[in-house]
Amino acid sequence: MSRAAERLRLLINHLDRQPAFITAAPTFTQTYTYSPPKKLRYTLGTDLLTPEQRLFYEENGFILIKNLVSDEDINKFRKEFERICRQEVNIPGLVVMRDVTIAKSEFVPDQKAVSKLQDFQEDPELFRYCTLPEILKYVECFTGPNIMAMHTMLINKPPDAGQRKVPDKKFFHRERHFQIHMF
Repeated sequence: MSRAAERLRLLINHLDRQPAFITAAPTFTQTYTYSPPKKLRYTLGTDLLTPEQRLFYEENGFILIKNLVSDEDINKFRKEFERICRQEVNIPGLVVMRDVTIAKSEFVPDQKAVSKLQDFQEDPELFRYCTLPEILKYVECFTGPNIMAMHTMLINKPPDAGQRKVPDKKFFHRERHFQIHMF
């Protein structure tokens, strides 16, 4: 066997080992173990998400895109939600779920008592959220271009909802009082 062929065989033998057996020589005081790149299963290779965002989603199941929806649109969605809570509109098929503990303490129907709206696809204003181009371009990173809303749900989580008042206890603050989910 030629010298070049022997070196190639040796090199291939080194590369063919299991990643757990490959360790870097210690430098300074640390040792690093090689881990192969993770296979991205839940995101598609579009140019919109960075590799870091894709990995974060793969590991955590969510990503946060700040200021994706304009404040103007958020306010329109909030006003429509409040109209529904005050029972000013009747949306066919809409399911309004109330938090029993809050609802019993309220004398007037209030948005704090409503925990979820389900099947809001017949409400043109709320469903508009599901059709916003800025939302759909990110949804496409997970589903591909053929997007369909099969179930709609708005989850209302006002600050302090369901939390006991505990002195000196800090609770997570939510800037947005509701989340809209498409399934």
